[in-house]
Amino acid sequence: MKNAFPILLACTVLAGIGAAVLSSGIGEQDHMTASKSVRAAAPAARTPGAIREQGNHLAGERSLYLKQHAHNPLDWYPWGEEALERARREDRPIFLSIGYSSCHWCHVMEEEVFEKDDVAEFMNEHFVSIKVDREERPDLDALYMKAVTALTGGGGWPMSVFLTPDLEPFHGGTYFPHDSFMSLARAVAEAYETKRSDLEDQGARLREHIMSSPALSQGPPVGPDVIDAAAAAALDGYDERWGGLASSMKFPNPVIWTFLLHHYRKTGDERIARAIRGTLDAMGSGGIHDHVAGGFHRYTVERTWLVPHFEKMLYDNAQLASLYTEAAVVFGDARYEEIARDTLDFMIREMSGDEGGFHASFDADSAAGEGAYYVWSVQEMHEVAGEDGPALASLLGVTGEGNFEGGSILTRRSGAEPEGLFDRHRTALREHRQKREPPALDRKIITSWNGLAISAMARGASAFGEERYIEAAVKAADFLWSVHRGADGGLLRASNQGHAEHEAVLDDYALFAAGLLDLYDASGDETHLARALELVRHVLEHFAHPEAGFYLTRDDVALGRQVRIEDTVRPSGNSVMLHVLLRGAALTGDGDLHGRVESMLGAYSTTMARSGLETAWWFDAAEKLAGPHYEVVVAGASDSLVDAFRKLHPSHALLVTIPAGGPDDRVLELMPPLAGKKALDGAPTAYVCRFGACKKPTSDPEVLRKQILEGWTY
Repeated sequence: MKNAFPILLACTVLAGIGAAVLSSGIGEQDHMTASKSVRAAAPAARTPGAIREQGNHLAGERSLYLKQHAHNPLDWYPWGEEALERARREDRPIFLSIGYSSCHWCHVMEEEVFEKDDVAEFMNEHFVSIKVDREERPDLDALYMKAVTALTGGGGWPMSVFLTPDLEPFHGGTYFPHDSFMSLARAVAEAYETKRSDLEDQGARLREHIMSSPALSQGPPVGPDVIDAAAAAALDGYDERWGGLASSMKFPNPVIWTFLLHHYRKTGDERIARAIRGTLDAMGSGGIHDHVAGGFHRYTVERTWLVPHFEKMLYDNAQLASLYTEAAVVFGDARYEEIARDTLDFMIREMSGDEGGFHASFDADSAAGEGAYYVWSVQEMHEVAGEDGPALASLLGVTGEGNFEGGSILTRRSGAEPEGLFDRHRTALREHRQKREPPALDRKIITSWNGLAISAMARGASAFGEERYIEAAVKAADFLWSVHRGADGGLLRASNQGHAEHEAVLDDYALFAAGLLDLYDASGDETHLARALELVRHVLEHFAHPEAGFYLTRDDVALGRQVRIEDTVRPSGNSVMLHVLLRGAALTGDGDLHGRVESMLGAYSTTMARSGLETAWWFDAAEKLAGPHYEVVVAGASDSLVDAFRKLHPSHALLVTIPAGGPDDRVLELMPPLAGKKALDGAPTAYVCRFGACKKPTSDPEVLRKQILEGWTY
């Protein structure tokens, strides 16, 4: 969460603040006071006490994060014309604070800074303060995070940015404690009054930087050697003892490990298999995994996967459920299947709403403090399990001294488990824990994150044959389609209490389309395919970059448009679109979609080679494009042929099921390559095709299996 020294600007107008504020802002006190020359603004209409009692301009907002700040004495505005017009009219700098409801350090800064009357008095007099929920406005978050990273060398949340009334950023950071924040705010106010032109010059340079796009190249898509090099980089960074990528903190990085799992299926490299299994085993047995209710926390603050940052995000759990599902099939590991099912069931039980969508996140904090909801004592083990208490405590790593602030975070690392011990007491553990004050649930429904959840449910249904996962996926997809679409057919980003708002970004279209394609693959219902293709058409019309790839935002946005290609904790909208376009090309025979994949991978091949694992999902798409990538058509009802496909759970193939006599006209209109495909000689028949070129039709499940695996090891 700490800032680093500026890396973009050789010197800063605000250098007089002192290195302590710029470098960390933590634990240092600066005695500088604002100059008397600071512009004397008109006093705030209401005192901090009155604002605290009556609410600021966030009152009435639907976002849980904004609601959490609605009674701060600091007179927050939501992002919108009212705040921006006031900044222009009164010629005030803007203080922009971006965070999210389950962010621990956002809560800390609120308590230490934004709840304090002295901060409110100064900020209300000299600034227009705007609060943004980054999960609802990823466009603003991406834009200004790039500025903060350029200024400080790092980023994070809460993000603190100072802007001119023309929305140009000139200074920023992340978390600041009270004294450092006050020193910074006074220095900014003075500099805005006395060094205005310098600040504007700095803002203009930063704006030019944040609006820059990744460099384009004019070569072919990356070849196997570059893909192999990206995988090798992961092995070089692998933590041999604890799994994951070596670091003082551990993040699950599901994008990277899913790419590596697919690369292993392509190459059979056992070193990669060992790294994947070492990581999945360590996460699954560690404290990052909620052994009582299922699901995973955000990351761990140390390298052994023991002590998590306790928030739970929908996107982490959806991606990890998909990863463990595929790993269960590939490695034939019952423990991975158990973890995958537990995670999917947790999402349905605790993160799904009655209306159909999946909620965004659980907070890290509860009334008793961060993590208190999840830790246990030996006494509680005895209360829950009676005479089994000592054995259960030993199994789950619960000791008298504890491993986190006197309590014990549960693990399953004790070795051999007495048969049925945990399963016997798991329900009682969950019921006991539910008596505690739980962390807050942010019930916001985010389009792209729900796309990931739909994919996870569909893949779980396909691999494990569970109808309830299909039902959950369909329910979420139907909710998004009915509530998260605007009048022009475009998507909206998020909804609260059934009210959707904010223009969706590329990630929303891409991940929802990918989820719909997974749901079509698992269910055979062409409605989901038709909806996915409609989203693809919208992206091509409103998001396409004139040279290659796609902008983050639509063509009608007022603020500058960026092209973002790096994969982070989630795959980027551009890398997901590569997969969507490739699958769309395979299903529809549309050569333009296939050509776009080739041109995108060629245009960004230099960036991919330079970025390595930061573009892991791009490498995954490149490997699929190199192929062979198959569409498998099964004509006629055949459990044996479909089961042969499902048991492989192939990452490089799609399943289409049609009647024995061939598809009807409606389906043919969606998928012209299906013409002429039907059951032969009265027997269900499978066709394994590669963009329309098909292998010899077969009715033998074992032959089908061999055809699907041609060019892949598993």
